[in-house]
Amino acid sequence: MQTGFARIAEALGDPAREAMVSALADGKALPAGELAAVAGVSPQGASAHLQKLVDARVLSVWPQGRFRYYRIRDDDVAALIESLVDLAARTSAARKRVMPAEQLRQSRSCYHHLAGQLGVLLSNALIRRRLVVVDGRTGRVTEQGLAWCWAEQIDFDPARQPHLRLCNDWTERVPHLAGPFANAVLARLLASRCVAPHRIPRALRVTDKGRAFFDRLGVQVPF
Repeated sequence: MQTGFARIAEALGDPAREAMVSALADGKALPAGELAAVAGVSPQGASAHLQKLVDARVLSVWPQGRFRYYRIRDDDVAALIESLVDLAARTSAARKRVMPAEQLRQSRSCYHHLAGQLGVLLSNALIRRRLVVVDGRTGRVTEQGLAWCWAEQIDFDPARQPHLRLCNDWTERVPHLAGPFANAVLARLLASRCVAPHRIPRALRVTDKGRAFFDRLGVQVPF
């Protein structure tokens, strides 16, 4: 009988399924047809692969009319995928002796939260200003932090526990913030056009509006 660990490892240990999960790693929800194209398999083959990922509780299904959209199941699975993607990237970079694109190092999305140099700067500022408190690998938003969310129109639900967790940043080699609170911050930054998608997948560029947002936190964006 397979353990839960073995079942997840088997579900992820196929190139087609790896491609599907990687396509969903930035928080998107995609239909089976698009995931089939990403993985280079037939629609029938995609259905079998996706069912295996759903059965292993890696993906969840979101029915929308006649379509079924697939996405990463939850933050715990997202954290696992982030760790695997980052480990693979570090291993590949070490083997090929290449560095990631500068835009990815500067600012990128990591599942639903901000990563890269900008993500670390944001995390450090939030901790320094006591807007969040970290204890071990998880943390919470303080009363002062909740007031900041209200002022910046960040839609965060403090009932979700834990509020945040640490996620190792593979380019900066130090943690940045992940979890519901960090997700809400990035959602606001995107919705308000403080950051915008770059032509490089997952990379983000900071707008003038975004520089003003970070200035209010005492963060000078260095790029």
